[in-house]
Amino acid sequence: MMLLSAAPKLMALVALAASASAAAVAVTDSQEHEFNQQGFIVTHNAVDYFPHAKGDLSHWDVSVRYTGYNSSMESWLTGLDPGSGASDEDRARLLLAASYAKPFDHADADMDADHRALLDAVAGRQSDALEKRNSHYIVSKAHVVVWHACSAFFSCVSGTTCSFNIDVGKAPRSRCQSQGGQNCCISWSTYKVQVGFFTRTWTNCNSEINNEHLSSASCEGKGDHTGGDVCLSNRASGCT
Repeated sequence: MMLLSAAPKLMALVALAASASAAAVAVTDSQEHEFNQQGFIVTHNAVDYFPHAKGDLSHWDVSVRYTGYNSSMESWLTGLDPGSGASDEDRARLLLAASYAKPFDHADADMDADHRALLDAVAGRQSDALEKRNSHYIVSKAHVVVWHACSAFFSCVSGTTCSFNIDVGKAPRSRCQSQGGQNCCISWSTYKVQVGFFTRTWTNCNSEINNEHLSSASCEGKGDHTGGDVCLSNRASGCT
């Protein structure tokens, strides 16, 4: 008799578990759909705005597909014209705004350092603002995102948890998602980056950041000469 009386409870628990499982799948599917939005592309070649530059400006090029942003942000980002700046300083600010997906702010230490480094490159000066990195996977406290806010996107777009075609061999070479108030960006340095290196970069970076108990960070995977680098950060132009 006790077994019979327990049967309805057991069936109810099974039904509840099935419902929870279905809800979890629905969330996962919606996230993957969200991350696969077409979005919009923003492209700027830095040399077009600084034709008199004495240094290499390719590091400052912006080539990114933005997703997750509302129509107002899309209009603002696609309407940015660095060439409209009245001076090198103004043009640099507008170019960086396109990379960070937010208005330029000198109080932002990363943006301010990038502004100085970009102007140094235009003048042909060696800048100390860019960090020199030699390790294979580098966790940094510059150009950081709140890691847990971006982790689902990074995991998906790297191909670890989603079937995601990032089109490595085609422009643009960055993908940025508005997620949890963060500009979550994955960038790659060349069109020859091996697809598997995206997954390895995410896996190793995530492990390092969790081991160090960091809440905010950026991380870069340094590829060899046959491929290229992969960066997880808050801007479309990469880690360094």
